[in-house]
Amino acid sequence: MVNRRTPAGTPRLRRTRAVLAGALVLGLGTTSTLAAWTDSEYGTGSFGASVFGTESQTASSSWASHTPVANAATLAFNATAMSPSVSFYAFLDIRTTSTTNVGGAVALTSSSNNSGALLPALEYRAVRTATTSTTCAAAAFSGSPTWIVGPSYSAITAVPGSPVSSPITVPSGATPQLRFCFEVRVQSGASNAYQGTTGVVTWEFTATST
Repeated sequence: MVNRRTPAGTPRLRRTRAVLAGALVLGLGTTSTLAAWTDSEYGTGSFGASVFGTESQTASSSWASHTPVANAATLAFNATAMSPSVSFYAFLDIRTTSTTNVGGAVALTSSSNNSGALLPALEYRAVRTATTSTTCAAAAFSGSPTWIVGPSYSAITAVPGSPVSSPITVPSGATPQLRFCFEVRVQSGASNAYQGTTGVVTWEFTATST
């Protein structure tokens, strides 16, 4: 067999060298694209939940958290010798706790733990007074008060289907306390069968943060 070599300057060899050179250039181009500089930027945020709590007082109990229902504050009606159409009055003050940092609203939402034979003969109304220094008495229901229940009397265990919402501010606010004044009486014309009977009703105010 005869071994024939292509001369170095022939057109065929020059074409082979050109193809190899082109492949080398392409390879260098690909490597350059992959070797890019990189950098990153990050952002972080911090989060914390608000605090919202309430406490209450009556004429016979000091400021405290009166919840659950078994720990309800006692309203000082002093209504142990009631007669038809004779009203008795008592208040419940509500405010936010010292650690609260958002405002909210308070509304009378339900009654529970009710018992006693006298309940069917009892009716009531309730207002939010102008200030917590307002005396809870008949005068608080005259004029144009903010009615919570009323102006008509309701059965003692009933609450409004659309509760009246009362704004409540944080402790640093101008008026952080609310006073709710209740008027309770035995219905006019109640049966003599209710004489000597008793009853207990507990109202629930629900406070919601805003």
